[in-house]
Amino acid sequence: MPLLVERKLFKIGEGGFAVTLPKAWINYHRLKPGDTVEIVVDGDIIIRVKVKPEEKLI
Repeated sequence: MPLLVERKLFKIGEGGFAVTLPKAWINYHRLKPGDTVEIVVDGDIIIRVKVKPEEKLI
């Protein structure tokens, strides 16, 4: 699912920042409030869905 969007950072509290994720991406991955995503920082920043243990394939 290629998707290119721009997002602005917004400040949360005294020292944190946040960014929203595109609704199309959320819907595609069937995410809901409370689900977890992983953020990988290695030159680029990658956001991916954290697979729940019961959803992993054996």
